[in-house]
Amino acid sequence: MSKPRRDVNKVQIGYHRAENTETVSSPHTYAYSSGKSVPSTTKPDKPTVSNIRIVSAVAGLPPSRFAANASMKREKNEEGSESATAAASSASSSLVHGAASEARATVDGFPWSTRRVERMSFEMQNVSPPISNLFRRVLTTEVPTLAFDRVLIEENDSPVLDELLSHRLGLVPVAGPVMKMHYITESNQASFNNLDPSRVLLFELDATGAKDAAVTPVYSRQLQWVPLPGQDKKTGAVAGVCQAGSEECAGADDDDDAVFLVHPDILLTKLGPGQRIKLKAIAVKGLGAVHAKWSPVSACYYEMKTSVELCERLTGSAAEALVKSCPTGVFGYEGGQKGAAATVVAPEKCTLCRECLRRDDTGPGAATNEGDRVRVQKDKTHVLFHIESVGQLHPAQILRFGLRLFAERCRALAEMVQSTEVHVVDAGAKSLEH
Repeated sequence: MSKPRRDVNKVQIGYHRAENTETVSSPHTYAYSSGKSVPSTTKPDKPTVSNIRIVSAVAGLPPSRFAANASMKREKNEEGSESATAAASSASSSLVHGAASEARATVDGFPWSTRRVERMSFEMQNVSPPISNLFRRVLTTEVPTLAFDRVLIEENDSPVLDELLSHRLGLVPVAGPVMKMHYITESNQASFNNLDPSRVLLFELDATGAKDAAVTPVYSRQLQWVPLPGQDKKTGAVAGVCQAGSEECAGADDDDDAVFLVHPDILLTKLGPGQRIKLKAIAVKGLGAVHAKWSPVSACYYEMKTSVELCERLTGSAAEALVKSCPTGVFGYEGGQKGAAATVVAPEKCTLCRECLRRDDTGPGAATNEGDRVRVQKDKTHVLFHIESVGQLHPAQILRFGLRLFAERCRALAEMVQSTEVHVVDAGAKSLEH
């Protein structure tokens, strides 16, 4: 009986080692040394995306200090006192102040501005590892966002040095009309003397330590966006802060042009009684390839899909040993009844701990002279992508823009190849031009 041909697209997981881990690209880019030909099992790259799932990345986290403050403010607003009504009408007249967002929270008690902090997972099939990694790099470094890049500190009495404070500000996520704004170029530099409304967003911070408190914390929500003349017409930028309980601006959360800070409770510094901090900061459009502060994702990775198979029917003590060997619950009993034959119930939970492949006396793989009882493989052409957004953009926006960039790069590469002149030089230095 002939030995079955090895599938070049599958990684064979053994207890001591993994086999067939070589990276194989599509046939037209396949290049092995020593004159090896293309394996017959190699598939062309025809990526397809399926099973897209999006969940909130903050839901289920422990309640934050912001949640407690927001709950207290909602209770005060529900009392309906005249003073509270007057304060609410006063706050609605100035939507650019960051403090107004303090009472706005999601159902879970987190700031409404964190609605875009989400996790997305999807499957990509018929794709080789180099293309999967290229797509990951595009999502991480090529999708533009906004971040603070210039800071003018007029006064800083806090214990945090100017350099450290500037660095901390640079890592505060800023959301805004990034797709409608322009990049800073050599001929169009950003400065506080030349503020281009189509290229920068201006924020100001002016805080003073309370005289009746030993320490006054300064949070990112105290940064106030200052709209530049004509900025709303050029970029469509609108203030992303709404009055608590107001129905008039309830849709501003979903406005792609809304300007707001994703996390209003980032501690910037602390002030003593009478100490002051005053500064201006401008946010510009940039790429994660230049600096990580412009990366739209906090995590972006992929893993090859795992397949787990039983090579023989296991019953009795063998089935019980197999089920107990897996700490994540990959195996179970047929029909869910203990004592029945073993079966694979959740292959996606496999972490490659390889306990099911043990061949010693304590493992379920013992006495397997005729072959393995369990086969674990990784499919190199079927990957599971995971994306967690920082919060400036929804993961769906990041994915769509990344796909568009990916297609543009492929078209640009194809045009370069087609327009390139090829010169083949033989041993006699004779060239042939095609």
